[in-house]
Amino acid sequence: MTQSFIMIIALIMLGYILKKLKYLKEEDGRVLATLVMNVTLPSLVIVTLSGVEIDASLIMLPIIMIIYAVIAKFLAILLFLKYNNQIRGSVGMMASAFNIGLFAYPLVEQMFGAKGLLYFGMFDIGGSIMMFGVTYFVGSYFSEGGDTFDMRYLLMSMLKTVPLMTYVIMLIFNVIHFKLPSQVLDFFEIISKANLPLSMILLGVFLNFKIDKYYLPIAMKYLAFHYGLGAFVGAICYFLLPFNEMFRTTLLIGWLLPIGVAIIPYAIEFKYKTIPLISMVTNITIVISIVILYIFQLIML
Repeated sequence: MTQSFIMIIALIMLGYILKKLKYLKEEDGRVLATLVMNVTLPSLVIVTLSGVEIDASLIMLPIIMIIYAVIAKFLAILLFLKYNNQIRGSVGMMASAFNIGLFAYPLVEQMFGAKGLLYFGMFDIGGSIMMFGVTYFVGSYFSEGGDTFDMRYLLMSMLKTVPLMTYVIMLIFNVIHFKLPSQVLDFFEIISKANLPLSMILLGVFLNFKIDKYYLPIAMKYLAFHYGLGAFVGAICYFLLPFNEMFRTTLLIGWLLPIGVAIIPYAIEFKYKTIPLISMVTNITIVISIVILYIFQLIML
């Protein structure tokens, strides 16, 4: 696993270096992101979930994720109550909005295989409901624009999220015992092999080490909250919940993942002036979470 992590870090640095050398630009990164999210990642989900067994306890993962996310957003806004609406809206959006598609899936597949992907997929269902629902609402509420919640937007956003819909379809196939033909699985397996390198290179392309001194104290305060609460609640769940180890490990790791990049388009849509803060925290959490996962695999795997 140490060698795998070295390769992962090398791929991220490759993407970063290619950007610095101007062989790749962030505009190219958006094309790569489209390819990963709509082709290679769904292919990985299809291949890894085609033969797994579904545990009835899995239904609790998205429920627990949603409960945690609502509490985390409330606490984040409360912790930053003395700040202006844009700061509170920013931390409210960032709280419990995790980067599962680009960051977690490739690493989890390396660490835990198909079983890990199954559990993190259920975790992602809860995360997607929060990301496209409550997170969007929080961003809208604290912006100058309004305070409405659009259920149609939530449903359409989830339906257009290809990895999530692929996951749901594969779960249905599993429940009804429908097997995809081996030739189809072979096709998707070839494509899925590109997911890890493309995802990690993409993270490198989007990586930015620019520090905004004005927002740095706020960023440090939020990071302490993000990882402090995640580690505290994750440890409680890991040691006290009556579920199998993979279930508890998913919660322990899941709440220590980096912030999802979808927050930035939300901030742009709602005309937030705190985009430098959100971008800085998003990038810092990628680095911190890689270190945390590396330490985790050294200790527990």
